[in-house]
Amino acid sequence: MKVSQDRRKMKIKVDGKYLELEVSDDVFYTTSALLRLIEYKYLFPHRSIKYVEKNGEVLHPVKVDEVKDLETINIVTEPSVNMVKKQIELALITLDAMIVSLSQIANEWIEKEDMTKLLLNNLLDSLEWTIKVVENGSKILPIYEGLDEAIAKLEDKIFKVDELMMAERERELVEFLTQEFSKAIREWKEFLKSMVQFVKSASGETH
Repeated sequence: MKVSQDRRKMKIKVDGKYLELEVSDDVFYTTSALLRLIEYKYLFPHRSIKYVEKNGEVLHPVKVDEVKDLETINIVTEPSVNMVKKQIELALITLDAMIVSLSQIANEWIEKEDMTKLLLNNLLDSLEWTIKVVENGSKILPIYEGLDEAIAKLEDKIFKVDELMMAERERELVEFLTQEFSKAIREWKEFLKSMVQFVKSASGETH
């Protein structure tokens, strides 16, 4: 089947200045999908979308797709470093919750095994998410020494937890969770805190 090469030009405001872009006539884009395309094709890696405004008012993300005339909106951007820093700060909040949750999981492992297994799997998924945030962000952030080693060290601990769960070595698992694994999460948290401070210093932030 021959694919049509028909394309149309459109204008959209970015930081108050019109940007002209081309999109395929063969594809229907929601407004939010088009914004992701613009961010990837025209802004990345130096800038990212902070928010979208219409008539000077910030649009809630769920309202963005209600906009049909894209020339009526303005995309406000920020340095991509800021976006990554915010994601890492969110990861730090997640790690705080993990530390509390891990203690509960270990204490209730024997009595409520099914529930605690589910909680532990969710915790591991969240921990992997924090790693992915940092790995992706490192492509944009200034080089931070020790990152690869910190990730490898944490992934070794995650692998050990998976291994103990698969082998059903319950007592050894509980001991590992409360000692080495808990310590690994705290060390990862401290590493990310120092990384955020480094990014702030590198970008000239004072607070």
